[in-house]
Amino acid sequence: MEQIKILFFVLSSFFGINDSQIAAEKTTVIISPKSQEIEIIQENLFTVIQSEKDTTSVLEQWKKLVNAEADNTYAWAKDLENFPIKNLTLKSIKKNIQPHLKLNYSTEKDLRVMGIWYNKEKNQFFINHIPQQNLKTTDGKLVENYWIFDGANTFSFTIEPFLQMPENYKKFKKPLNEIVNK
Repeated sequence: MEQIKILFFVLSSFFGINDSQIAAEKTTVIISPKSQEIEIIQENLFTVIQSEKDTTSVLEQWKKLVNAEADNTYAWAKDLENFPIKNLTLKSIKKNIQPHLKLNYSTEKDLRVMGIWYNKEKNQFFINHIPQQNLKTTDGKLVENYWIFDGANTFSFTIEPFLQMPENYKKFKKPLNEIVNK
C-alpha cells in the first residue's frame, strides 16, 4: 500500500522543484470520485530559514511559482503527468497566501502517486495511517493501519505533518508571507 506523499504539503513538489522549501502547516484534500477531481488547499505556508542563501532560494522558488501562475506556464511534476487537468490559484486570505490546486484524474489508479489506493471490488479508497501526519477526517474510518473512505461519495481529510516539528527547526520556521513581503 502507498504512503501519502509530501506532494500534499510541500507546494513546489507539484512542479518538480528540487529541494522544495515551501511547506504548508495544514493541507485539506477533497476527493470527488464522481467528477474525478481532487482539490488541495494549503494553509499557513512557511519555510525554514537558516541562512541568507535559504532566503534567496525560497524567494527564487516563490518567484517561479508566481510567474507561472500569472502566465499559466507551469512545469508540472512528472508524477502528475496522468492528470489531464491541473490548475493552481494563489489566493490571499487574511494576508496569508493560500494555494488552491485542482486536479482531474482519469482512473482511480492515478491517485497512487499521491498515496491513495483504490479497491474496485469494495468501492473504497485507502490511505496508510501514519500518526505523524496527523490526518483528521469525518468522512473516513480508521481500521488497523488504514483510513478507509467510501468510493461512492466525496470525501475529505486534513493533514498537519509539522505539528511535531523538532525544536531545532522550529526556531528557524518563518511564515512565507513574511519572507516574500519584505
